[in-house]
Amino acid sequence: MATPITARLKRVTLKTFPIYVTLVLLLIFAHPTPFWFLAGLLIILPGEALRIWAAGHLKKTREVTTTGPYAYVKNPLYLGTLLILIGFCLMARNLYLLLIGLVVFFAYYAPFKKKREGQRLYEHFGQAWTDYSQAVPDYLPKLTPYGKRGKGTWEWKWFYENSEDGTALAVLIGVFAVGLRYWLSLR
Repeated sequence: MATPITARLKRVTLKTFPIYVTLVLLLIFAHPTPFWFLAGLLIILPGEALRIWAAGHLKKTREVTTTGPYAYVKNPLYLGTLLILIGFCLMARNLYLLLIGLVVFFAYYAPFKKKREGQRLYEHFGQAWTDYSQAVPDYLPKLTPYGKRGKGTWEWKWFYENSEDGTALAVLIGVFAVGLRYWLSLR
């Protein structure tokens, strides 16, 4: 039986490895200042809050999730990740990695995920997915919720099943690491 650590290590794949390399590079080339640290943190916090909110509603392969943030935006986890990416790059004061990150996100990651997941969700849920997909925007939230949204509430069970606890911990460690980098630069 796999331990939680070995299960998480299996998630480090050829697709996720560049993310970890980018995070290491971000720390190596970070030049934080109090202003940029705070500016980045003010973007990271709502990004992670959005991910926590979304993860507590997401019931993968069980239903088309239309509750919580999914009633307003189709990809709240990716939107939260984008905000976290922007926040860390600002926090580290590294605009080069920000530009690279944005290009990778919008030119590769988002289109790849949309095609792959959209096809899988259509095959699994059919017309329910098509109706939802046509009515709810990918990344810019609507002001009014999806008309056929569900009635479910946020649950710890889904938060943990979607491994958001690990993401939240990684974000916390990243904020601490960039803060430590700033503190060490003062010495």
